[in-house]
Amino acid sequence: MIDQDTLSERVAFRLTAETRRKLEQWAREEHRPLANLIFIIVYQAIRDEEARRGCPLDGEERDLS
Repeated sequence: MIDQDTLSERVAFRLTAETRRKLEQWAREEHRPLANLIFIIVYQAIRDEEARRGCPLDGEERDLS
């Protein structure tokens, strides 16, 4: 899946209390830390989006103006 040596970036975001409780329950049910569950969700979402587009997201910033 992902080489653990490459994991170094951090992202902060806000959730409603209800969403956090639901994610915590989901993580408990899968016996994994909350951060790991969120990582897997994001990883799968990117993989699915790349499949939908038919090409990889390149990670390069683009001027959207």
